[in-house]
Amino acid sequence: MSGQDLWRLWRHQFDGDLSALAEAVWAANKLVKTEPPEIRDRFYAIKDEFILRYATSGRRVRDEPPPPWYRGVDGSTRTLYCYRVPVGDRVYRLHSRLRPLEVEEGLAEEGEEGGGSAVDEWSWLPLSYAEFYKMLSIYARDRWSFPGERPR
Repeated sequence: MSGQDLWRLWRHQFDGDLSALAEAVWAANKLVKTEPPEIRDRFYAIKDEFILRYATSGRRVRDEPPPPWYRGVDGSTRTLYCYRVPVGDRVYRLHSRLRPLEVEEGLAEEGEEGGGSAVDEWSWLPLSYAEFYKMLSIYARDRWSFPGERPR
């Protein structure tokens, strides 16, 4: 099924594009944790664009040492932020290393700092990671003129 077809079927279940998009980003974010780094990076670029478009502030969660493969400045740390994206009566919490335009005071609230989860915990999701990515990459390309590869 094409990315456009997947989006039409997915979108039909929601009140608006933003509700459908937020739920798709949230679900794909749960499933991407076990994918290889290059696949995670492609999704995280779309997730970061979503955050830039729909979140206005974030809270610092923690500072992390760089991963072993990082070839940047020795001793540098990376800061993880928790963004809140309100959509209707739901609030989506997404983590990113993007620095918010406005950093809220204090650390993220309890319950906002959680990390990745095993894919088995999300087996009830209606689509696979590959289907979510196909749908989101087409959406990002067509609606945001987001650069990227053409999904297969």
